[in-house]
Amino acid sequence: MIKNYKQVTGRYLKANKKRTIITIIGIVLSVALIATIGLFFKGTQDAQVENVMRTVGSYHLMFERANEDLVNKMKNDSRVSSSGIYTASDPIKVGDKISIQEIVASDKALELLPFNAKEGRLPENEKEVAVEKWALGYIDKSAEIGKNIKINGKDYTLVGVLENSSVTQMQNAATVLMKNNNINTEKANLLVKISSKVDLQKVTKELKKLRGRNKVEENNMLLMYQGAKKDYSTRGLYGAIFIVIGIVVISTIAVIYNSFQISVVERVKQFGLLRAVGTTKKQIRNMVLREATLVAIIAIPLGLLCGIIAVYSVGFVFSLIGGDSVLPTKLSISPIILLGSGAVGLFSIYASALIPANFAGKISPLVAISSRATISKEKVNRRKNKLVEKLFKFEGSLALKNIKRNRKRYRITVFSIVISVVLFISFKSLIDMSTNFRNELNESQNIHFKIYKSSEGLGDQDIKIDDLTLDNKIEDKIKDQSVVDKVYGEYRAYNFYGAIDDKLEVSDVKDIKDVYRKVNVNGQEKTVMDVSMSIYDNDALELTKNYLKSGSIDIEKLNQENGVIVINKNKVLRPELHKSYMGPLADLKVGDEISVQYKENQKVYDEKYKDNIEFGKGKVKKVKVMAIVDVPTFNLGSDVQHESEKALKVITSPDVMKKLSESKEIKPGYFNIKVKDANKDQLAMNDIEGAIKEDPSLRIINIIDENKREKSEVLMMEILVYSFIAVISLIGSVNIINTVTTNIILRKREFAALKSIGLTQKGLKKMVTLEGILYGITGAIYGSVLGCGLSYLLANQLMKSREFVWPVPWQAVVIASVSAILIGYISVLSPLSRIKKENLIEAIREDF
Repeated sequence: MIKNYKQVTGRYLKANKKRTIITIIGIVLSVALIATIGLFFKGTQDAQVENVMRTVGSYHLMFERANEDLVNKMKNDSRVSSSGIYTASDPIKVGDKISIQEIVASDKALELLPFNAKEGRLPENEKEVAVEKWALGYIDKSAEIGKNIKINGKDYTLVGVLENSSVTQMQNAATVLMKNNNINTEKANLLVKISSKVDLQKVTKELKKLRGRNKVEENNMLLMYQGAKKDYSTRGLYGAIFIVIGIVVISTIAVIYNSFQISVVERVKQFGLLRAVGTTKKQIRNMVLREATLVAIIAIPLGLLCGIIAVYSVGFVFSLIGGDSVLPTKLSISPIILLGSGAVGLFSIYASALIPANFAGKISPLVAISSRATISKEKVNRRKNKLVEKLFKFEGSLALKNIKRNRKRYRITVFSIVISVVLFISFKSLIDMSTNFRNELNESQNIHFKIYKSSEGLGDQDIKIDDLTLDNKIEDKIKDQSVVDKVYGEYRAYNFYGAIDDKLEVSDVKDIKDVYRKVNVNGQEKTVMDVSMSIYDNDALELTKNYLKSGSIDIEKLNQENGVIVINKNKVLRPELHKSYMGPLADLKVGDEISVQYKENQKVYDEKYKDNIEFGKGKVKKVKVMAIVDVPTFNLGSDVQHESEKALKVITSPDVMKKLSESKEIKPGYFNIKVKDANKDQLAMNDIEGAIKEDPSLRIINIIDENKREKSEVLMMEILVYSFIAVISLIGSVNIINTVTTNIILRKREFAALKSIGLTQKGLKKMVTLEGILYGITGAIYGSVLGCGLSYLLANQLMKSREFVWPVPWQAVVIASVSAILIGYISVLSPLSRIKKENLIEAIREDF
């Protein structure tokens, strides 16, 4: 028995379980998404800090050659949370292959330095040592954790194996980590970590004044991520995230508003009866708002819980893929983010419930009881659409008239679809544009070892580029090893001047200094730019076919026609604007030709030719664009990335390079090796070393760990990205299904009347299905336009950190449009089956 009008609210929600559940699901998903975005954003920031601490160190300042007085000052300074000293020896020769560098650190310094044990642990006393994995075999072939090894004439217990570093392998100087708390401070470096309770930026400046500028080194990355230095790379990121959250909030409001508006329209007669027996306008409004409150009490905690579960679930998947050392986000729950997400959800619920609540409160009892409250004079379009009628017969013509007959219903339904389409397009395009800010995977991450020739033993004046190249006989020996799968030659880049027509200049690049230069060649003005040519062997060129954006690769044809493959994505730093440009440097198409002249001095940019480039006075040859790729198949060498950043990057073959540079022979500087089983890296390394042992100048670098970490990070980010897309898609689907389904159910009388005058069930199904599809098409058109507009707005925010060419999100538009039409079609099937079961006479007599 009902004793209070408030009890009606709970009973209604129970009686309409399906709609209540759909509404709750919509709110739960929206709140969970907002919470998850916030938690992951906070977690990513924390993870960046931890990653810098792990790879660079957790200190903020390093004082070179400290003294006793400075060390004591730091120990007793309340603004300093931790400080320690360490020494780094000069390279010490071990055998005839490698050198070692002894790092001796105090307790506190060990905590602040970026050394991590891959196996075992770090030293805890003066008799213990930890060594990089790659160097163990050179120091002691029988070395094992827990056993004694001899280093520099002294005995130590090996307690840990450090992670491999490609830098120390290239320098051929392995890190050997030791511990000692009695270090001579006059020869040591002092590491300082500033307390989190003080103003980091202010204290950093104050502590730096204690020593000369040249004797203090800042941990710039850590200071930047902790807010003590400007981080220009994230200037536009915050704006983009706020826009995305704003879109999610609007979509949440749309979902909830539609649900409450429909529930109010359905109960107009009930509200009229309640008004007739004495219920006030305020009480009717409160009933609707009470529904919103009950839904909020259930949905918001569930949404926050789902957000937390999502964070930990993704974190669990991340740990399975790559372990704790490669997590791109730290799993931490921030009460502020959870409260903020809950507040946003609560605001969305009440903001969307207010209009339906006011509408319910204004209902006249007599009008409502007679079921005329929701009946309005509708505009009937008497014009015939002959094309629609010809294609879809009478039902199609009726469907087209029906969707616009009730303007309010039409706008609500289309608005729901538009919101869903906009949400998907803007989010998907944001994710696609984020590829400009992260490294993309290529074949370099599948390489396990690198072979190169050391310059050790060669005098500085005697070293020539050819002295460091590798012979094909070495490649054959490596390929003969059973553990080896593939060997790719890596060549140095060759530098050219290249002349292109003015029309091929990229407008966004014109204001970047030193990319384009105007020269006069035979009375004609040409645009000249630097060209950096990388060389790929036949195996590498075959792999490049998997990365093609346009064109094709026929190695024979490429060699005959002086063919090149253009790399579209170029990163050019713009320090004056504190950002960089990412994109093509020339608007080249397949079939275009570039006039090139080999740089005899091989300098990328020679100041001597700044105003008058000697282009055209040397041998000018033409190369033809055979194909275009967005990213190189293999990472470009550091010489290309840094020295040639403003140069057009192209790929060619050794045969073409011989013709262009008129060189007798082109030899690789490295061999990149892919083994059959990366888990057996020590066995593979031993076999490869055996194959190259005849030449003592050859060195091998193990990059398995670094590449595994990089691949894991990219894979994790893709999982995170597609998880967000899945939730966004689900929210959009719930929104469309809820609106379209209820729209059909509320027209039961209308459909019953049509059937009573001769419309068959098949004809009704066709008409309603076409309505759903037409709603989907209309919503998709408006949503695509608005979605592209928001995508452009997001791009402008991101361009504050890095310039790039805004890509029109055609893929997202197609996916969203097709999905909207399909969901519009599927949404009408369930209510149609319910209407089919209705009694025709009862449906016509039904008041509402």
